[in-house]
Amino acid sequence: MDRSATLSRMIRDAKTPLSVGLLTADLMSLAGEVEVLQDAGVPMLHLDVMDGRVWPKLTAGAPILAGYRSDLLHDVHLLVQDPGRHIDAFAQAGADMISFAVEEAGDIGAVLAQIGNAENTHRPGEPILRGVSLNPQTPLDSIRPHLDAIDYAVLLAVGPDTGKETFFDTIPDKIAQLRAWKPGLLVCIDGGIKTSNIGEVAAMGPDFTVTGSAVFDGTDAAENLRRMHEAIHPHRTRGHA
Repeated sequence: MDRSATLSRMIRDAKTPLSVGLLTADLMSLAGEVEVLQDAGVPMLHLDVMDGRVWPKLTAGAPILAGYRSDLLHDVHLLVQDPGRHIDAFAQAGADMISFAVEEAGDIGAVLAQIGNAENTHRPGEPILRGVSLNPQTPLDSIRPHLDAIDYAVLLAVGPDTGKETFFDTIPDKIAQLRAWKPGLLVCIDGGIKTSNIGEVAAMGPDFTVTGSAVFDGTDAAENLRRMHEAIHPHRTRGHA
């Protein structure tokens, strides 16, 4: 059985295949916010980790993840320089999935091996899924030699240097190419996701999509998720609605 079979199934079979940003929720009421996600069938809680160098933002580190436990998959996205330095800390903090910016990894294979060798403290006995993220301008060829060691790929529609410009038009061809190279690869779209475009994004065929403030926008998170589920539902082909 594939090393990632159990966690992959949790994602592909999810009712609403979203990974929702932890830092966009009300951290003072996080238990209630996570309950809203669980009720909507969301499988993942997403944590963007930024060091203020790769992206012009600075976000929280491993302690914020370590301080909270949930039944959702803990999806960590390292948008930092030298991502290998942070793998062990986030594994110990409870990550189920760790992806990293390939542009910032000197040795992509070494970082993937480090994730693969790390112990999953959140779900003992399960592997930590090994992920890579690619900026809009990064060629897919940069990860092709490593596909055997990659469980999921995050295709960014927005990059650190693109401002508010999005590159959704390039993603369908990228998904098709990745699936041709590795049919079992999980593919994610991240960046610029809104309730108004989630249906269009879902039609591109990702296994899951990352969003944040589109859910926790200060209005009704449950209603936002209901609308997103309705937009995603007609386009589900690799899992169950």
